Amino acid sequence: MSQPPVLTIAAVYAHPDDGEFFAAGSLAKWAKAGHRVYAICATRGDLGSKRPDADPEELARTRASELGKAMAVIGAEPPIMLGFPDGALREHAAALRERLIYWFRKLRVNRVLTFDPWRRYEIHPDHIEAGRMASEAAAFSCFPLLHPAHRAEGLEAVQPQEVWYMMPADHRPNRVVDIAATFDTKVESLLSHSSQIEMLASWFVPGADPANLTAEQQGQLRSGARDFLTMMSKASTGFAPSLEHAEAFFAQRVGPGHFENYQEMFQELLGVPASAPEIC
Repeated sequence: MSQPPVLTIAAVYAHPDDGEFFAAGSLAKWAKAGHRVYAICATRGDLGSKRPDADPEELARTRASELGKAMAVIGAEPPIMLGFPDGALREHAAALRERLIYWFRKLRVNRVLTFDPWRRYEIHPDHIEAGRMASEAAAFSCFPLLHPAHRAEGLEAVQPQEVWYMMPADHRPNRVVDIAATFDTKVESLLSHSSQIEMLASWFVPGADPANLTAEQQGQLRSGARDFLTMMSKASTGFAPSLEHAEAFFAQRVGPGHFENYQEMFQELLGVPASAPEIC
């Protein structure tokens, strides 16, 4: 029996901790199965603190280090930091798309995982632009005449096969990944982002001061983070009740310059019920 192909999977984030909440269990599962897993982080994450005395340069270094630790926990490759300023991806969208096309070609990416840029009530412009430019890069990286400087470096055009949008998305999921075996890994990867977990301490430990956590509150923080991820997991198992832990996605097949989704779009317009999601 032939072995399944080894995939190159690129998770495109706006900020260093984005993927741990929504996709770390799946990335860990795929890495464990032998696939090549990369995180491409668009920004430096240099706004990610509520402390007015924080040094943006030091914060950027800290957050890059935290993402590196999280990827090591997952079993993925070292992260690729694109270095765009936090909070300003909208102003750098074209440059971001070019960099993503470059890395998709260099890595020979098969699957892209990112934010759904059309999600209702998504307020963060960095999330919107990261998802949109990752989608556009997946559709346009197959055109060899686009960005000829890449060819001069020896990079050939490539066509990623799918874009997977992390939940919550603006569409019912069509992929549900069983992460029971990697849920603990997901928790540990999230806890690698100490700066962000402390900033969000009030989510997990009501009334906590992120800058002055007691030893007891530190333990509550770890427990609270696990409970939070469990809640997110249970929301995804609603689409696949047989699973203990899951992450859900809406996957789109990619063609040259577009998604290959015309049949599904017409079926939706005609009111044809959606198929049950594929359990992966």
